[in-house]
Amino acid sequence: MRRSLVLLAGLSLGCGAASEALTADPVDYDKFRRTRTAETSEARLRASFEYLEQVPDGRWRDQVKSWFDRAEPLYYERARDSVPALERYLGTLPDGPHGKLAAERINELRSSRRATRQRDAEVLEDALGVEQRLADADQSRKVAVRAIAEWSASLSGVTSFGKPTSELHHELIHHYRVEAPAARCADERCLKSVILSYSIPESRRLATRKMVFDVELVLYRGTVVKARLAGPELWNRLYEASERVPVRPDDAQARTYAIARAVQIVESALGTSYAPNECQREAVSPVVLARECRGVRVQMLAAPTPDVDDELVVEPIPRTVP
Repeated sequence: MRRSLVLLAGLSLGCGAASEALTADPVDYDKFRRTRTAETSEARLRASFEYLEQVPDGRWRDQVKSWFDRAEPLYYERARDSVPALERYLGTLPDGPHGKLAAERINELRSSRRATRQRDAEVLEDALGVEQRLADADQSRKVAVRAIAEWSASLSGVTSFGKPTSELHHELIHHYRVEAPAARCADERCLKSVILSYSIPESRRLATRKMVFDVELVLYRGTVVKARLAGPELWNRLYEASERVPVRPDDAQARTYAIARAVQIVESALGTSYAPNECQREAVSPVVLARECRGVRVQMLAAPTPDVDDELVVEPIPRTVP
């Protein structure tokens, strides 16, 4: 019966093969037949490898080896950059010529992917960090600009000149004396010193700047006679915080832009109480903005040199003697 099956199988492979099948070792022929009837390339590779391993002296060894030696390297090469494909290679040829390389390559690819994911995570973390730093920088600039605007508005709103500090508006008193840093009074002067840090883009990085200014109340016999906001290169710092553009002390053009922008910000802070059509007065250098309304004078001065403070001065208009 077995001889009949071998004969039938041989006939299905052709006359030449059939004659060989009649005289071949049944195991040899059965293994060889599997290499010829495999339906997929993986199945043929597996059958060919098994034939070469299990029938080392088989009649069809040279034929099978010739095909396997051509097909197996190509199969591995196509799989070498894909973990699933390499795993299929190992499933097909666990002890194949490239079996060890396939296992090593899987570990290499997985390590590379882990490293890539780690780098991606680090890049994302860096990006989020940069985004946060930019957001923080933007917020710090807004705080700086708002501080000057709010102090300009508060000081220009003083109407109790000639009266004790207790007669100042309660919000100004709280902002001046209670909120840190608290103001200190001595020798007919109350002083609140403020330092604000902000960042601006410079040379492809965020450069930290400091805005330093004093909020001063000048007293005479305990009564307020002048309010003053002053600081070194204050209008330059205000421009930087507003426009995100650095200003060097020796850059005259940038200084001009800075003063113009600072005037806009302060003028806006003064609001309708000092509307230009009613209160504007001629500004003569170093004064860059002048307003007079309801007995109060507001002047904004631009220092001629960096060693002199820029300032905003609010005081009562001197009474003229007839």
